Order: sequence, then C-alpha cells, then structure tokens
Amino acid sequence: MRTLGLEMAGEIESVGKDVRRFKKGDQVFGFAGFNVGACAEYKCMPEKGSLALKPANSTYEEAAAAVDGASTALFFLKDKANIQSGQRVLINGASGSIGTYAVQLAKYFGAEVTGVCSTGNMELVRSLGADKVIDYTKEDFTKNGETYDIIFDTVTKSSFSQCRGSLKKNGCYLPTTGLKNHFLMLWTSMAGGKRVMAGMSVDKNEALLFLKGLIEADGLKIIIDRRYPLEQAAEAHRYVESGHKRGNVVITVE
Repeated sequence: MRTLGLEMAGEIESVGKDVRRFKKGDQVFGFAGFNVGACAEYKCMPEKGSLALKPANSTYEEAAAAVDGASTALFFLKDKANIQSGQRVLINGASGSIGTYAVQLAKYFGAEVTGVCSTGNMELVRSLGADKVIDYTKEDFTKNGETYDIIFDTVTKSSFSQCRGSLKKNGCYLPTTGLKNHFLMLWTSMAGGKRVMAGMSVDKNEALLFLKGLIEADGLKIIIDRRYPLEQAAEAHRYVESGHKRGNVVITVE
C-alpha cells in the first residue's frame, strides 16, 4: 500500500554527497508530487524536487498548510488567468484550502474580489479581504446579473455552461478538476471570447519561493481548521471528505 500525503514540512535529516541545494538541519516545506508519501516520519526527495526553506515566521504545521492550496491558487490566478489589477474576480469555495488563499492572492494582485461560501464562513472570508461575500445557501451567483473577469471554482461545484453568462466578454473560467474541462479549454481557446483555463501545477519550486516571501512579509494568512496526529490520518481524511472544513487540515508527526 502506498503512503498518502502530498504537502509536508520538516527538518532535513541527511543529504546525498552531491547535493548542494540543501544541507542537514535545513527547515523546509514542499510538495511530494506524484510520488506522494508525505504522511510519514521520513520522506526522501530529489534535490530538484518541489522543496524550499520554510518561512522563518511559520511553524511546520503552518508551512505544510501553505504548500498546495496556496500554490494551486497562485498557479490558476497568475499563470493560467494572468490576473490583472482592477479585474473583478469571483472565488467559489472561498473558505476552503485553495479558496482562502485565492481570496488573498487575488487581492494582492489588485483585483476586486467576491467570495462564495456558506453562512457560517462569511466572516472568515471577509477577514481575508473579500470585497463582497455571497452566501451560496441564499443566492446563486450565476443568476444575480453580476459579471466577472475571472470565475475561479476551487470546489468544482459549478460548470462553464452555468457560469458563462456571469463572465465578461473575454472572461476566464478556472476549474481545478475535471477531464471535461480540459476539452473545453481546447475548444474555447480556438473559439475565442469567454474561455476555460484548466491544468495542474506539479513543479512548485518557483511558487514556494514566492509564497515564502509573501508569508514572511505577513502578506498571507494561513487558516488551519483542525490538527490530527499521524495515527489519526484516516479520521483527518474523513473530515476533509465531509466537505465542511475551513481552510486546511494538518497531520502532525511527533
């Protein structure tokens, strides 16, 4: 059975004789990628793997929680959508792992941000800088007549067809998952106008360095909902799969 876990933070125990990028004792955070295996006491990584010195002002728990959600939000907003200052951006699932970072990063890049979440998470999303917050239990953002330059669905609860009318003329719909969306990306890129931008970020080295600087400048809040010891990893996954977490869930290794 393969060991689960993608995001991690810890101290380097040893390095190979030819490794120059890191040394024993370095405090790092990073992404295991397709090799997974981060839910463990030890993880072997290649020197060129997605790994960076952790932010000096964060704990290991906070650093691990800043890896995938934040880097994914950065990848979609900056690399895929080329977010610009003054644009109107809607974040669906604004209280989740990707969403809490997406709200903050969109504001960092100068956008006007609308967050969509449940009633109980509205104040959290406001505290992260959202200019407007929509309670999805009371209002359907695809039917309120508002239009956006970017609609970022971090929880895959909508579709391009549903959101198309809420996009501006050359607006961009960003879904984080779904094979169908990759076909839509190809089709809309040829058709012009409103488009779908899908993809996956695996090499996160550049993103980790950017996020490290932002965290050290107190420009990014890390939201941790719950912490579980390694022995309760299964329970942590069950809680995440319930769909009601706020921000991130962390597994700790004593």
